[in-house]
Amino acid sequence: MTQVHFTLKSEEIQSIIEYSVKDDVSKNILTTVFNQLMENQRTEYIFKQKNMNEQKTDKVNEMAIMSAALRHV
Repeated sequence: MTQVHFTLKSEEIQSIIEYSVKDDVSKNILTTVFNQLMENQRTEYIFKQKNMNEQKTDKVNEMAIMSAALRHV
């Protein structure tokens, strides 16, 4: 499936919603959707960062174990 990526600042999103949408119900729906989207993106980013840090830690630990093993040879 093709995905489209774009970047908007939250101020731009708020401005678009505020000035382009006329009724309050639609504004509330769009605000809720964009807030959920941003929360999901933040959670995904944090998860990726955590995994990257764990991978770095694993590599450092592997190197330390190999280094210690070489010293005992």
